[in-house]
Amino acid sequence: MSDDVETPASDAVLLDALRDGDIEAGEQLFRRHAEPLRRIAAGWLAQPAERDDLVAEAFVRVLSIIRAGGGPRENLRPYLAVTMRNLVAKWSHHHNRVELYGTTPATEEPAGTAGAEELFILRSNARLAWLAYCALPGRWRTVLWRTEAEGDSPKVVAPLLGVTPNGASVLALRAREGLRQAFLQAQVPEAGTPCCREARHRMGAWLRGGVPDRRANQITAHLAGCEPCRTVATRLDEVNRELPPGARAAAG
Repeated sequence: MSDDVETPASDAVLLDALRDGDIEAGEQLFRRHAEPLRRIAAGWLAQPAERDDLVAEAFVRVLSIIRAGGGPRENLRPYLAVTMRNLVAKWSHHHNRVELYGTTPATEEPAGTAGAEELFILRSNARLAWLAYCALPGRWRTVLWRTEAEGDSPKVVAPLLGVTPNGASVLALRAREGLRQAFLQAQVPEAGTPCCREARHRMGAWLRGGVPDRRANQITAHLAGCEPCRTVATRLDEVNRELPPGARAAAG
């Protein structure tokens, strides 16, 4: 029997990797700790969706601090649990209104984080925003995190991506629009029939003008004759109206 069983990386290793710019390390930490934290959240919140929101927002806040060089060095979960506890107190004080970035309850956030609404949209559902962010291509996640969460300039980020500063600016624009489309798409329910699945597959991008004309016309034609999909599109459009306007060029 082989003894070559890969040992999962410790929190300390993953935290160091995250500080060095490894976004995948943050995703591993989320997968490792999310479920135990949901069980902790059950002691404060009755609804599963509220627990998901609490866990996701705690991760958003704490990982931003870690990427800025602060936060825990070894054991992440207690730090997250304290942040969650203080978030619950804050939410109760504000009648459970969810705000992704406000006054930090447990620790001091790095400068620039309070202006990161382009990365995690204010007034949005934190869990959906996190899922949308994780669904983006790696280069988009990197440029968003560095320019929005950390406040780096395109000139600083450009060498990391192998592009010019102007190229980094364009990539950031595309990534921000991609995040908005992914945020919308994360809210589209699955469909039972092939024709509906095809129409819903890129409904978020379609609402933002981010699909080719031929595909857009096909989706529009389907909605004209499908009430369930039309209802989904109508509700999604209400969410889209709260997002910054996009441009077709930025979605490419």
